[in-house]
Amino acid sequence: MFNKNKNITHTLVILFSFIFLTSCSSPLTSKKSWNDTVTLVSSGVVSIQTDVPVSFDGKWNSSGYGTGFIVDAARGIILTNRHIVTPGPVTAKAILINNEEIDLTPLYIDPVHDFGFFSYDPSQIKHLQPHQFKLSNSNPKIGQEIRIIGNDAGQKISILDGTIARLDRDAPVYGLGRYNDFNTFYIQAATASTGGSSGSPVINIHGEVVALNAGSQTKSAHAFYLPLEKVKIALKKLQTNEIISRGSIQTTFHAKPYAELKRLGLGDDLEAKYRNQFPELPGLLVVKSIIPESSAASSLEVGDILLSINEQSLADFSALENSLNSHVNKTINLSVLRRGEVLSTSIIVDDLDMMMPLSFLKFDGGIFHNLSYQQARHFNKPIKGVYVAVSAGSFSNAGVPNKSLITEFNGVHVDTVEEFDKQLSRIINGTKVHLRYFSLNDPNTSNYALVEINRTWFEHSYCHKDPLLGYWPCSQSSKIPEAVELDESINHDSMVISTKPEHALVEVNFSSPYSIQGRSGKNSASGTGVIVDREKGWVVVPRSVVFSSLGDVKLIFNNRIEVKGKVEYIHPLHNLSLVSYAPSSVSHLAVAEIILSKQAIKPGDPIRQIGLNYEGVIEYRDTNVDTNDELWLKQFNVPQFIEKNIDTINLVNPNYSIDGILINEAEEVVALWTIFEESNGNDVNTILTGISAEYIEEIMLLNEGRKPIYSIDLNLTKIAPVNALQMGLPEEWLNKIAHQNPQTDKLLAVYNVAESSKSAELFKRGDLLLAINDTPVSSFRQVELLTQSPEVEVTYLSEGKIHSKRLTTTLLNGQDIEQVFYWSGLYLHAPHRAAQQQGNVSDDGVYVASYSYGSPATRYGLYAMQRIVEIDGKSIETTDDFVEAVKGKKHQSSVLVKTLDFKNNSKVITLRVDNNYWPFYEIKYTDGEWEKIDHLLRH
Repeated sequence: MFNKNKNITHTLVILFSFIFLTSCSSPLTSKKSWNDTVTLVSSGVVSIQTDVPVSFDGKWNSSGYGTGFIVDAARGIILTNRHIVTPGPVTAKAILINNEEIDLTPLYIDPVHDFGFFSYDPSQIKHLQPHQFKLSNSNPKIGQEIRIIGNDAGQKISILDGTIARLDRDAPVYGLGRYNDFNTFYIQAATASTGGSSGSPVINIHGEVVALNAGSQTKSAHAFYLPLEKVKIALKKLQTNEIISRGSIQTTFHAKPYAELKRLGLGDDLEAKYRNQFPELPGLLVVKSIIPESSAASSLEVGDILLSINEQSLADFSALENSLNSHVNKTINLSVLRRGEVLSTSIIVDDLDMMMPLSFLKFDGGIFHNLSYQQARHFNKPIKGVYVAVSAGSFSNAGVPNKSLITEFNGVHVDTVEEFDKQLSRIINGTKVHLRYFSLNDPNTSNYALVEINRTWFEHSYCHKDPLLGYWPCSQSSKIPEAVELDESINHDSMVISTKPEHALVEVNFSSPYSIQGRSGKNSASGTGVIVDREKGWVVVPRSVVFSSLGDVKLIFNNRIEVKGKVEYIHPLHNLSLVSYAPSSVSHLAVAEIILSKQAIKPGDPIRQIGLNYEGVIEYRDTNVDTNDELWLKQFNVPQFIEKNIDTINLVNPNYSIDGILINEAEEVVALWTIFEESNGNDVNTILTGISAEYIEEIMLLNEGRKPIYSIDLNLTKIAPVNALQMGLPEEWLNKIAHQNPQTDKLLAVYNVAESSKSAELFKRGDLLLAINDTPVSSFRQVELLTQSPEVEVTYLSEGKIHSKRLTTTLLNGQDIEQVFYWSGLYLHAPHRAAQQQGNVSDDGVYVASYSYGSPATRYGLYAMQRIVEIDGKSIETTDDFVEAVKGKKHQSSVLVKTLDFKNNSKVITLRVDNNYWPFYEIKYTDGEWEKIDHLLRH
C-alpha cells in the first residue's frame, strides 16, 4: 500500500514538473512559432496605394494607402476593404514585400460590408513567389491570440499582436455622409492599428486568416475586424465566375439583448423558445431604421422584433443575410413582434447591386450621381434623386452644398442622374434654372437655388463603370447652342441720361474657374464698379474683385438688372481692372458716367463718400480728407497680386461698410473708395481706402492702346531723412529732393527687387532711389511717371556711394498670363508677375499654380509653388516647350520631372501619366477670348 502511494506521488510530481516546465517554456515556443508563421505568410501581404480621382458616394477624391493580401495567386486576386477598393473610380497599385509593383484593377466590392477584391496580372510578379493566404474554416474565439500584418501608418510591413475580445461588436460608425457598415457583427480586439492597416489579414498561429482588419479606435487601442463568412462566399463565386447575389429590404437592424427585448414586448414563451433554439446568442434582431418608400416601409416599424423569414426562425445577421441573398427580386414573408403582438407581412427583396451608382456626370466642375443606399440611410430619404458629390462653379455660387440631394431641376422632378443630364442637355448656356435640393445636415427642409448654366470652362460628360476596361470611360455631351447675343448698338433716343454720380455705380461679381495666379482659396469676389464711359459700357472695378481675365463677370444695375460683362484690361501695377457690358442691355435705366477731377486732393478737403453696401444699396457720408500716405500691405504666403508703390487717401471717420467713389463739392470724382487685399495668415484681410482718380484715367488710356506701361520692377518704401543721412546720403542730395518735391519729407528706399528683372543687376534691398533721368524723386507716382520709356537713367545710393546707370525697363500689358494648362491634376501657367516679384523666381519654366487631390501630382509629390524646368531631360523654358514635352504621352508611361522651388532647390520626380482620369488640355487667350484646346484624346 505504501509503495503504491509512493508510486502515485512520484507520478504526480513528474506530471506537475512537466506542466510547470511546459508553461514556463510556452512563451518562447509561441514566440518562435509566431516568427515562423509571419515569415511564411508575409510575402502574400501587399501595400496598396490608391488614387481616387473623383469624389463619389461620400468619399472625397484623394490619394491614400492601405493593405491587401493575396487569396488566389493563380488568378491574381487580392482581398482588402471596400473603402479601399471604393465604390467609384480608383487607380491602384500594390507593392510587394520585395518592392515589386503591380497594377491593380477593381474586381468586386460588397454593396454593404467592408470588403472588396482587386485583381492583378500574376505575370507582372517577376522576382517573388508570393504566399497565398487561406481563409480559415474555424470561427475566431474570445481570448484567441492573433497577429495583424499590414501597412500600418504608411509602413510597408508592420506586425501587430492582439487578443480577440468580442465577437458581437456593433459595426463601427465613421460619421455622417461617409461609408458605414451595418447589419453585421464585428470582431473587436485589443490592439493599436492605425491608418494604412485597413485591409490587413488577421491571422492565427497557423497563418490562416480568421478576420479582415477594417478599422480602429486609437484612443482606446481597439481594432475592429470583419468576420469572413460573406467574404468566403464571395471569393468562391468569383473563382467560379458565378454571380454574387445580394438582397435587401432596405432596413437596418441592430441586435438587442433579451433584457431590452422584454421591454419591447417579448413574452416569456417566445424568450424561452429562442433561448433554447439559439443558446449561443444573447438576443434577437430589432428594426433600427427603414428607407422611406421601400417595400418594407409600409410593413415594418422601428422597434419591431424580427422572429422569422418564410417561417424559418432566425436571430442573427448571418441568417438574415443568407435568406435575403437567396430571394433577390422575390417576395418573402416576415414574422415580427410589435408591442407584444406577432404580425406577418410580405416584402419584396430588392437587388442591392441596383442600389449602387454605376455612373456619374461631370458638369461645371461638379460631380453628380444617383443617390446610393449608403447615402439614403444618412438622408433618411428614398433611393432616388441626384447626389451632389462635389458642388462647384455655378452650383456652388448658387449655394448648393457638397453632399446634397437634388430633387427638382428646371421644373422637373429628377430621380436619376440620367434624367438630370437630359434636362441639362436642353438648356442654353447662360440660362438660369430653378433647383430644389436637400442638404445632408437638414434633410427635412427643401431648399431653393437659382443656378446659371455655364459650359464655358469645364466639360459636360457622362461617365460609367466598365468592368472590362477597368475604369470609368466618359463621353462628351453634344454641344448646346449658346445664348443669343444682344444687339449692342444703342438707340440714343431711348437712353435715359443721368448726371448723378450714384447712377454710375454698379455691383460687380466675378468668379474664376481655376485656382491660378496664387488664388487657390478664393476664386470669386464682388465689389463696386464705376461707369467711366457710358457709350462704350466701360466700368472700372478693383483688381481685388476682378483679379484675372480668365473668369465670368456679372454687373448688377440699380439692384435690379444683371448683365453679362467682359474683362477688358487688368492694370499690371495697381488695384484696377476695366470691364465692359453691352450698353443696349441697360438703355432703359438711368445710367451716368463719372467726371474725373483734375485737382489734386489735399488733407482737410471736404469729401462726399458714395458707395454700395453689401446689399447693393447706395449709402452716403460727408467727411474730410485726413491723410495721403503710403499703403503698406502684408504679402501673401502664396504669391498673388498685391498693391504696392502707391499713396492712398484716408478719411476722417469714413463709412467702412461701403465701397465706391469720393467726390468733391463740384461732384467730380477725386478718388475711388475701394477694396484692397492683404494676407491675414491663411486668410485674406480686406482694407478700404482711396486711390486717386488719375489712375482711372490711366487704365482707360492703357486699354485703348494709346500708351504703353513700363516698370523698373522695384518694390519701394519710404524712409525718414535722418535714416538716409546715416546711410551716407550727402546733405546736398537731401536738399535737391526737398527742392524738387517740397510737399514730401521722406525718401524712397528699395524694399525688394524682382530677381528676373534688369533692376536686379543694379539694385539691392536697402538702396536709396534718388533720381530718374536726373530728376530727383521722392514719391511713388513720380517714379512711375518718369520711367515710362524702354530705358531710363537711375541715380541711387548703395553702400554709401552714389551711382548713375542706364536701366532697361520691363514692358507690361493687361494680360498677365495667356495660357493655362491642366496636366496630371496640375494647373500650370508661365510664372506670373507676382511669383517673379514676390518669390524672386525666374520667368522661365512653367509654374505649378495648384493641384487636384487624387491625381498623379499628389501621388508623386508634385505640388504648387514650384517651376517645372525639365521633363525627361529636356529643358523647359517656355510654355511651348512644355506642350512639346508632354503631349502624346501614353497612358501609364513614366515622366521624369525636374522642378525648382522658390529657394532654387531642385527636385526630381518620376510621375506616371493617367490619361483615363487626368487628360491634358489647355485654355488659351486668343483675340480677346479664352478657348479650350484638348491635347489628349481619351481612350
